[in-house]
Amino acid sequence: MNARATAKRVFEIGAYVLVVAVVLKIFLAGLGIFASAELFFWHTTVNAIVIFFGSIILVLVGWYARVDRRTFALPGLIAGLVILQSLLLFPYHLALPTAVRAISALHAVNALVIFGVALALMDRVRGGRRAPA
Repeated sequence: MNARATAKRVFEIGAYVLVVAVVLKIFLAGLGIFASAELFFWHTTVNAIVIFFGSIILVLVGWYARVDRRTFALPGLIAGLVILQSLLLFPYHLALPTAVRAISALHAVNALVIFGVALALMDRVRGGRRAPA
């Protein structure tokens, strides 16, 4: 197997790992709410770093493997959405008026968007492996 084929396989596996990391991030948010607020560290810091840098690495691996642009751009979109995820919490952390803090509720909606993009990435990776009809 040559280096580009190996990189393509790493990209495919990485897409699945990214979906698992996103699901884990949502699970960790639930643990932070329903089990112990101390567990929010894993949600806010560790898993966010894994998803952000994992996405950036996938973009680079996808570019090297010559994966089609739409496919290797999806992890880049996820990295951008992770940044937006943090920015959406600013009104809440700054204790702004309730009407402005409502913007922070989009944090939960953005989590769904991140999950949807991760699933779209996984679907594109799987689509490339289907046998021709």
